[in-house]
Amino acid sequence: MQHHIHHHTQPAQLEKYSFLWSEARLIIAAFALFLGGVPPLRYFLGGQMSYGFINLVLTLSWLISGVASAYMLYRWNENGRMLFGKKQSNDLYAFLVSVVSGLNLGLVAILGRNIGMGISSSYLVFVIVGVVYIISAMHLHRCWKENGGKIF
Repeated sequence: MQHHIHHHTQPAQLEKYSFLWSEARLIIAAFALFLGGVPPLRYFLGGQMSYGFINLVLTLSWLISGVASAYMLYRWNENGRMLFGKKQSNDLYAFLVSVVSGLNLGLVAILGRNIGMGISSSYLVFVIVGVVYIISAMHLHRCWKENGGKIF
């Protein structure tokens, strides 16, 4: 059991898990923005599940998103601010979209309000940001695969 835990807490594994979580979060967040800023879990299951349970799941997910993004930011800085073995602007922009989005959600869990959505509540802005999230997720995933599943 201890060996199993040790394996999953190695930096390479933590990076992989943080990256994959962040990729999924970007897609889910884009979908939420397309729904007008409503988390899909609340949008689709709000009538069937307890509001308290949905809020608990969302809060935990947002906390994990914040921690995963903070960890990736830390690893990026420790790795000489390189992504996929190089320094390229497009990689950095997509990475920052992911990290800022995740940190924002982490703050939602702590503060109870979404700073990013407080900047604008325009549906057009939501759609544009959602498209940016999808493009960023696709770019990061492609680069990650091309680099043998390593981000740092």
